[in-house]
Amino acid sequence: MYNQINAKPELLFFLRHQPIWYRTLSRDPAQFEQFEKEAKSYLGKTIPQRVEKVSEQMQMMAMFIQMASALKD
Repeated sequence: MYNQINAKPELLFFLRHQPIWYRTLSRDPAQFEQFEKEAKSYLGKTIPQRVEKVSEQMQMMAMFIQMASALKD
């Protein structure tokens, strides 16, 4: 388990920000899958979070295009 966490820096980052997982994983290593799910959610790497992020970026680009065309006129 130690090697799995060290292989993915984002898991190590999450573990350091949520230290309760040290105790949880040391007592029950079977919770590792739940740990990974929580880390993805915390770091914004779930599919709905990624879709929302892309949508926000597209809206930002549309706003910049509108501003550029307004300044051009």
